[in-house]
Amino acid sequence: MELLSLQKFHQLIQHKADPCLSIYLPTVKAGRETRQNPIRLKNLLSDAKARLEEKGMKRTDLESFLKPVQEVLDDKEYWQKQEKGLAVFLTENLLEFFRLPLEFEPRMVLDSRFHVKPLLPLFLENERFYLLALSQKNLRLFTATRFDLVEKQLPDTPSSLDEALRYDDPERHLHYQSGATGSKGDGMIFHGHHPENDQVSNLKRYFHLVSQGLMAAIGDRSDPLVLAGLDNLHPLFRQVNTYQPLLEEGVYSNADQLDLDQLHQKAWEIIEKRITESRSQEVERYHSLDDDRKSESLAEILQAAYHARLETLFFDLEREVWGRYDPEQYLLQVTSKEDPSSRDLIDLTVIHTLLNGGSVQILTEEEFGGLAQSGVAAIFRY
Repeated sequence: MELLSLQKFHQLIQHKADPCLSIYLPTVKAGRETRQNPIRLKNLLSDAKARLEEKGMKRTDLESFLKPVQEVLDDKEYWQKQEKGLAVFLTENLLEFFRLPLEFEPRMVLDSRFHVKPLLPLFLENERFYLLALSQKNLRLFTATRFDLVEKQLPDTPSSLDEALRYDDPERHLHYQSGATGSKGDGMIFHGHHPENDQVSNLKRYFHLVSQGLMAAIGDRSDPLVLAGLDNLHPLFRQVNTYQPLLEEGVYSNADQLDLDQLHQKAWEIIEKRITESRSQEVERYHSLDDDRKSESLAEILQAAYHARLETLFFDLEREVWGRYDPEQYLLQVTSKEDPSSRDLIDLTVIHTLLNGGSVQILTEEEFGGLAQSGVAAIFRY
């Protein structure tokens, strides 16, 4: 899967050419239905061809322009290796294909800039985090986002309680000693004796070593850490943990009995809750501001986006407003989607907000219902 990096995304929004072709389509990952994938792209290319003809492009130029995408239609191997959605971006000098974990509605857009709004959930409804699956037998650390979960090695760290206890074997590590202070301020010193019946002491010993390994591996990071494990393990680990971004909320389940998809989903629900709470706080802030610091007028917001006046843009991902905008005359005209010169004005607002250093927030229809009827709202910088 070609993961779309934030750097590549910024390159896309900065790119300007005439025409810029953007295509989005849902794709099937496996089975006989994968044969529908190139058919969907072929249909969207037919729509693009018709629209380019309306714009007056000569047939020879048109065929030359679309040829790089059309050549992929017959690549059977390529179509067998898909994700949930495919995004295609084409100009005379650029061609990009991205197999992405988002399920898109079929869409073809021709404009002087790429249509990027469907990509935004990759960055705005996402957050990088760590997941520590803690158990007596199998310690695992993962780096994760909404869409992926990748195991990360913890060098020089015991992967189980038994291995941790062997660290004090006189033939390997004589008299391990530490004066590190846990999150509750308790300094601990360990000397090579571990009574077998002192399970709590043994677990603390193990978790202390895990905390050390964690700090060595990710101590310079600020990404949140989600802890997964049995209920009794959480408080013991927190007593010795020194990684400050460890979240209070965790996954209280036997991590060894959850498959990776289940573990990922339970951890992501905690991160998603954080994102939702942060978004709600921004909406509350919007409502608290004076009228001269905010707006729900698309025309006013789009003008402000062009002039770098937007601090925060809220928009409904599902809403489209098609029309034309003249930034020199500050004229906005709403038209039909079928108008060859029209474009999604909300997408245009998003692009110029990002180009000028503003932040953008996706709101669901329910969240947006009490905010704006236009599909957008904004907080001005001044």
